[in-house]
Amino acid sequence: MTREVDELRETLDRLRAAVLRKLAGLSEDDARRSTVRSGTNLAGLLQHLTFVESSWLGEIRPDLMAARGHRSMDVDASVPLRTLRAEYRAACATSDVIIAAVGDPDASVTRNGRTRDLRSVLLAVIEETARHAGHADIIREQIDGRTGR
Repeated sequence: MTREVDELRETLDRLRAAVLRKLAGLSEDDARRSTVRSGTNLAGLLQHLTFVESSWLGEIRPDLMAARGHRSMDVDASVPLRTLRAEYRAACATSDVIIAAVGDPDASVTRNGRTRDLRSVLLAVIEETARHAGHADIIREQIDGRTGR
């Protein structure tokens, strides 16, 4: 991998870890509790981010990535938080394998029939993860006052 790809992945890793920290120590009920009118909740954000990893990077190498997560932030009540965490970590780990396999930020990859370079795919995943990490910060603070990265 190039230095640029390493740096992009390190940024993504920090954001992924921040999202997981926002779920640390929460009960099942609190993870599903919404504090905003849209209904967004921490479990739903995690499910959605699993989908983001799976769809953006999994389409580059579908032989490596099993489809995971759901676009929706509505989490089935039968899915425990530990499963959501495990699925997210698995999707992230597979994404990392795909990123390493491609390696070059200028390498052409195809997603949804559209050709892009790896750099633009990584930036899209970083953007989506950062946006939702910010949502997670606010929701967690509203649940129990916990702040910080």
